[in-house]
Amino acid sequence: MTRVKLLIGAAAFAVALGGIVAQVTAEIPREDAMKEMGKNMKAIKEIVTAGGPAADVAPHAQKIAEIAAKIPDLFPQGSDTADDEAKAEIWQHWDDFTAKAKALQDEATMLASAAGGGDIATVGAQFEKVGGTCGACHKEYREKSN
Repeated sequence: MTRVKLLIGAAAFAVALGGIVAQVTAEIPREDAMKEMGKNMKAIKEIVTAGGPAADVAPHAQKIAEIAAKIPDLFPQGSDTADDEAKAEIWQHWDDFTAKAKALQDEATMLASAAGGGDIATVGAQFEKVGGTCGACHKEYREKSN
């Protein structure tokens, strides 16, 4: 009987540990992905501010679109922690959150397309739209860092 209790306890511990490991690994890519997106936004801003060339924006915009497509997978249910900047509202309003991620993907894709056109003014205008979609999600679903 004691052996059975020990096995059940060990199995429960393994399941709990697996959940903790899954939660930690889910957070690391999320943080890295958001930092990567920010790095690409900064690069685009520098190109737009410098007046081009517009084509240089395309790879950065494509990277943002690629990351945006993965955003819902980066926020699995139960992956919020006290140290995380993600608000609990993400999981309470999941459909809106995923719609915002899709809007970011769409706007970033349009930015990559605009970059191919070569007009830096058009690129700048579309870049503002991309920034707006980032801001809309942050306003609703991100805790402000101190």
